[in-house]
Amino acid sequence: MRALFLPLLLATAACTAVPQDEVATSLAEQDLASRMAEIEAASGGRLGVALHSPDAGTVFLHRGDERFAMCSSFKLALAAMALERPGLRDARLGFGPDEVLGYAPYAKQRAALGWMSGLEAARHSVTISDNTAANLLLAELGGPDGFTAWLRGFGDDKTRLDRNEPALNENAPGDPRDTTTPQAHAKLVADLLWGDRLAAADRSLLREWLVETSTGMNRLRAGIPDGWQAGDKTGTCGSGANGQVNDIAVFETPDGARYVLAVYLDRPSGTTAEAEAAIAQAARAIVAMLQQAGA
Repeated sequence: MRALFLPLLLATAACTAVPQDEVATSLAEQDLASRMAEIEAASGGRLGVALHSPDAGTVFLHRGDERFAMCSSFKLALAAMALERPGLRDARLGFGPDEVLGYAPYAKQRAALGWMSGLEAARHSVTISDNTAANLLLAELGGPDGFTAWLRGFGDDKTRLDRNEPALNENAPGDPRDTTTPQAHAKLVADLLWGDRLAAADRSLLREWLVETSTGMNRLRAGIPDGWQAGDKTGTCGSGANGQVNDIAVFETPDGARYVLAVYLDRPSGTTAEAEAAIAQAARAIVAMLQQAGA
């Protein structure tokens, strides 16, 4: 099934009256599923969407169990792993000129010194998606295998990291390496931010970094109302026909409901700006559904 809306309606006998709120829910489900299909078709690519609530669980899925490349969206979980590792935030992570990758704005600032702290690496891996910072953390945390094993401890049996930057961005057709599913990653982010494994101060710090993030303002956050508290972590990878544009947003509605929205757009036919606009459209459709439900 390509789309799932919870709560699902139970089958009823023909003679049983269906409550009006269930009728409204069914119509909202159909409308949202149709809208996602329209956005996907217009993009020319494959769209994966998951809306997850830490209180209610999975709320909506479109291709939620299909695999998509994570691109840089893995860096939020990497930062969480770094915060959990004793002593890492205060450690000096040294690097040489040959480790400064093409997209590494913070590492380029620190190149003359040749090191950054673990806390700095975690922060800039999230807020500006610095690739060198992410690789430095991975090297301290057991590499991609260590990262994947850590995820299994959160009950995530789908997400896998196999390479570091920039190789993980290949996004070759049918390649399961460095992939996740929208449903798995939305739940993972909810567990990181609102579960009890990480210290409360670290969960708060991660949320601050997501709000500080500047790379996704044209993606999901462009479709989330200004009055709703929101942050996000982006991912962009592949090139040409193998391109992919992602975003994972965390937001809270005015009534205090909390959500994670994960959207992956694989191999869109247009430009990156057009893919970002499609992701923003997906967010607007989700927001409209939540507002219709009373948010």
